[in-house]
Amino acid sequence: MTSVKLKLNRDRVLRDGTYPLVFQLIRQRRKKLIYTPFKLCEEEFDEEHGKVLCLSGGLRSPGEVRRMNRDIAQQRRSIDRHIETLELRRENYTAADVVFRYRVEHDGLSLLHYMDRQIGERERSERFGSVAALRSTRSSVAAFLGPRIAGLADVDGAFVRDYEAWLLRRGVCPNTVCYYMRNLKSVYNQAVLDGYPVCASSPFRFLHVRPQRTVKRALNREALRRIAAADFTAHPHLDMARDLFLFSFFSRGMPFVDVVFLQKSAVRGGVISYRRHKTGQWLHVEVTPQLERLMEKYANDSPWVFPLLEGAGDKLAQYRGYRLALERVNRNLKRVAQKCGLDTVLTAYVARHSWATLAKESGAPVAVISEGLGHTSEKTTQIYLKEFDRRVVDRVNRLVSSL
Repeated sequence: MTSVKLKLNRDRVLRDGTYPLVFQLIRQRRKKLIYTPFKLCEEEFDEEHGKVLCLSGGLRSPGEVRRMNRDIAQQRRSIDRHIETLELRRENYTAADVVFRYRVEHDGLSLLHYMDRQIGERERSERFGSVAALRSTRSSVAAFLGPRIAGLADVDGAFVRDYEAWLLRRGVCPNTVCYYMRNLKSVYNQAVLDGYPVCASSPFRFLHVRPQRTVKRALNREALRRIAAADFTAHPHLDMARDLFLFSFFSRGMPFVDVVFLQKSAVRGGVISYRRHKTGQWLHVEVTPQLERLMEKYANDSPWVFPLLEGAGDKLAQYRGYRLALERVNRNLKRVAQKCGLDTVLTAYVARHSWATLAKESGAPVAVISEGLGHTSEKTTQIYLKEFDRRVVDRVNRLVSSL
């Protein structure tokens, strides 16, 4: 049982001789205070009945006193409601849990508010990819909550399962569900590190949805030759999208983000030296004739090999420029595939998978392909090559089956 009492906090006398009016909560011999907005003299407060008094000749009018008592009663109902909620959960809660839930409701320290704080911190540390991921997750969680208020302590097993079920009912694919859950879990883990009271046991271990492995698309040599030979002179946007795709392929599957941010200073002595955005690993790629022709074609006055970014020194503007470039290039690559008569959904990432697949066909060991791609583990490379291995087995099966 939790004891709640309205009283003057006589431990804190203010300069004008008044005392803060507080609710004192006691549970399991532990005391916590919730402050009201009011400060009173001793004679203005009836401690036995928990009411503000209207003094004859006092500074407060009867109407003001009535409003104060109404506000205090509303605060008391809010506290009682949070206690009732915790009691119904049959959990071993503390007075601090009641105070936290009250502050979540009244001071704005809700789950969404904490997510906003995390977004701000990640922006300040220039983790813009993480910012975008957390923003999309926050929008999804806000839609799930609707008008409800949820604090960090409310993110328990039931909350996570309800959110998961809500996403699935809306037709969200399993991989996107896992994406949202992964981002929400990172918020939860950060709250634990920040010392906020949260659910005692990890609520994310009860998830049912598991990520589904996506099919890795790769082009064969003939398809790549058709793309390289196509004349897009009349379509400059398609021409550039095709060239960026080929640059990625010729540079051992350089990820698109690294192509966009590749600086001219990274090209020295016939070698491109760049640091992967994703892993921070340094890679060194020989400048082949194909790469040299593409770099010469797009010679420009900016610090970057390709004129895709603006706002030198403004990292947020550069990140936004990269996201816009990725959307634009992927949109144009779909048109490139159509004009080349390919039924593959062509994206910038297909270049990376294509390089890995053709390297495997050429007889390169997995360790060499892994090194070329800049993977930190050969297990990741095996995921890239799994579709290739399946195609080889299917081809052998067709040969064996031709009786």
